[in-house]
Amino acid sequence: MKQKAKFVNVNLELMERDLNIKEVTLLSLIQSLAKKKGYCFATNEVLSESLGIHDRTLYRMLNKLEDGEHITRITHSIGNYGKERRIYIN
Repeated sequence: MKQKAKFVNVNLELMERDLNIKEVTLLSLIQSLAKKKGYCFATNEVLSESLGIHDRTLYRMLNKLEDGEHITRITHSIGNYGKERRIYIN
């Protein structure tokens, strides 16, 4: 099966931060997904597939973005349905 090309519009203003190109791409993706509601609610699976990276790599990148105060992740229980995570851009 032929895989479709995936594109993320990188916010060049984010390149001035202490991030590598993959981290800037992830942050740009989160920023674009957060436009409508003010936060990104995409799962790790959706984010990693969108960027073509392994889920462990995504996990490390999200931790670095949060440690560098570029994002804030808030997770709360939604009863029997599991948990919901919101990612906010700082």
